[in-house]
Amino acid sequence: MGKNIKFGTDGWRAVIAEDFTFENVKLIALAIADYLKKNNRDKKGVLIGYDNRFLSKEFSKQAGYALSSKGLRVYLSKESVPTPVVAFMLRELNLDGAVMITASHNPPKYNGIKFIPYYGGPAGDKITKEIEKILAKLIVDKNTDIADFRDAEIKRFDDNFKYVSNLGSYKIKIQKMVDKDLIKKSNLKLVADTMHGSGSKILPEILKDSLGLEAKILNNDRDPLFGGMLPDPSESNLDLMKNEILKNNLDLGVALDGDADRFGVIDGKGIFISPNKAIPIILYHLLKTRRFDRTDVVVRTVATTHLIDEICRKNKIKLLETPVGFKYIGMEMLNNNVIIGGEESGGLSIKNHIPEKDGILADMLLIEIQSFLKKNYGKKYLSDYLNEIYSEFGTFYNTRIDIKISADKKDSVIEFFFSQKGKLICGKKVIDIIDKDGVKLLIENKSWVLIRPSGTEPLIRCYIEAIDKTHFEAIKDFVKQNIKILINYKCTIK
Repeated sequence: MGKNIKFGTDGWRAVIAEDFTFENVKLIALAIADYLKKNNRDKKGVLIGYDNRFLSKEFSKQAGYALSSKGLRVYLSKESVPTPVVAFMLRELNLDGAVMITASHNPPKYNGIKFIPYYGGPAGDKITKEIEKILAKLIVDKNTDIADFRDAEIKRFDDNFKYVSNLGSYKIKIQKMVDKDLIKKSNLKLVADTMHGSGSKILPEILKDSLGLEAKILNNDRDPLFGGMLPDPSESNLDLMKNEILKNNLDLGVALDGDADRFGVIDGKGIFISPNKAIPIILYHLLKTRRFDRTDVVVRTVATTHLIDEICRKNKIKLLETPVGFKYIGMEMLNNNVIIGGEESGGLSIKNHIPEKDGILADMLLIEIQSFLKKNYGKKYLSDYLNEIYSEFGTFYNTRIDIKISADKKDSVIEFFFSQKGKLICGKKVIDIIDKDGVKLLIENKSWVLIRPSGTEPLIRCYIEAIDKTHFEAIKDFVKQNIKILINYKCTIK
């Protein structure tokens, strides 16, 4: 009971009925309640949301029972709701914290819990470690009884949530973050894939009801199996959307993951625009269309494209680099005026919004950009816009390679790449090494490699970027071949 509970980069996730059980959900919720009480954040209430996964609503009620048994006021959603909406409503209602039942983009057999503190962003390491410490003590003390929770209280906090479940204020805020009039006048034809997730209701409402766009919506019914696919808006999962675009000559396709905090996009030519390409496009557009102060900054993770750096350098904007995980970007958003914070896995937020990744906002910004292109240039798409950016800053080739290895081999791989400082990799010198998350090799001619062990899986993640295609391919071969040698060829590379 509770032995396998450990928070990762964004909450705790586990296989339903194996480790993700009602008992463990109760334990985590009790630990969160004790954390809130210990830190004097138990007076205003806790918001609980959930996604479309199997038993998510029931798990959310279990969390509500546990929190309420500790004397906290609980506001429980009556319907599935996106993670960014929960974070927004938490701040809007000035509550003490929020709990989100979701496994985000993971396979259907998983579920998970995210704790969102009062500031409306992912819980940082200090908070999650404190919750884990409280959890360990609860397990030892076996002080987990919630039998005194009364059915009447379930009805009470359900009824109190009526005004919370009206998401109008979130929809209004999202439309203020973009050029609403430009979008409404654009006559864009688009398709949106909500991937059977918790964004299935709110995104169509914004697109069709609020903005009057001609939008076809895909996969907006609840399916806990997500149509037999991962609820992850990566290129391999968006063939249906791509076919709709090409078949019907549409301007754009946008997508959300299972809890709507990640985005995906395919342009009118049927070209998938990865987050490593979309985030620089959005930054470039924001700098051309918004006002910013000299003290404003841009934030990216250590694994995200350096094309962002080049755009910042030309515009004399300070860039901050964080470890992998939006919780680190969120902290910078709380401490600085951040124009945009982004990560290569599909997380993004911008100035004057929540310090949490928001796939709905990202999709709306991309819709604004396509509206801008259509108004000013006719049949011009995001990939065309990206090529213009490349012509100004150079073409950036990047990829991520996941290599399965045993835990005992990870250290030797990391040590090998640490030893490369000052050496030549494919004819280019390693000029510096960054160790804030794994080992990152900065190589001559704007190339870099990040080797980062997964904290939850038997994997080494290898991120590679270069501005020369031939050198890019050579670095990929160098990384794969040397890791194979280090782990005696007993690995799977994909």
